[in-house]
Amino acid sequence: MKRYAALLITFAIFLGGVGARDGARDGARDAAAVRVPVLLYHRFLNHNTTGDIYTITPMELERDLRYLRDAGYSAISVGELVDYVKNGAPLPDKPVMLTFDDGHYNNIHYGAPLLEQYGMKASVFIVGKYSESSARENDVNPNYSYITWEQLECLPPCLEAHNHTWDMHNLRPRKGISRKSDESRADYEMDLASDLLRLQSKIEKCTGAAPVGFAHPFGTDCSEAETVFRAVGIEASFCSRQGINSLSPGDAGALYCIKRLLRTPSKTAERLIKAYS
Repeated sequence: MKRYAALLITFAIFLGGVGARDGARDGARDAAAVRVPVLLYHRFLNHNTTGDIYTITPMELERDLRYLRDAGYSAISVGELVDYVKNGAPLPDKPVMLTFDDGHYNNIHYGAPLLEQYGMKASVFIVGKYSESSARENDVNPNYSYITWEQLECLPPCLEAHNHTWDMHNLRPRKGISRKSDESRADYEMDLASDLLRLQSKIEKCTGAAPVGFAHPFGTDCSEAETVFRAVGIEASFCSRQGINSLSPGDAGALYCIKRLLRTPSKTAERLIKAYS
């Protein structure tokens, strides 16, 4: 808690000198942009009896991974993407990102073995309140539980943890991280920073590394949040707008609200990538 409080104080100091940078785009686009498909997954279950669009089976995930491997794609991490854009670090010839939202335990139980089998990796976006509840209930079940803090401490190498808010994955009193109509800008930024820093600190404590990625709850775009992202150490954020991103060295502003492709039972990775190529 001391570290969490210290981070909040640091944020408040930082905020005082950031105003002019809010929403700014750093640098110019390089002529040779790299196209990076970012696939969005949620749950993996053996049976999807309800037809939930956010649930696919492990066999369907394997189909995607086999396609990506055979088509020559190489999975990259959030950090590798940031390093390419900010520092010009090289990327594979055909980069792709796999993102798992909400921190379901079945991402580890079913997802990790398949990622390892196909030489892939993925970014898991944790909701702090969900993980806290699962840790307290101590009922590990791939059908409904979430990744606990203990499980986060020994996360398989093919998975990395990032931020999906501590407790803003809600429709009320605000939708995701959007600003409330009666809320001042200063109050909004402090409330959001407090939430994000709480999870940043917890993930860093469990994994030894502070997250640099953030997934917007409900995919909400929020340009007002970018100042806060920068202040708390989030260098890339992912929304749910459909499309494939073209990213270039020097264009750090393009790392916020990165588009993704939502994988549903009826839309395979192959179909999605070809539709937006």
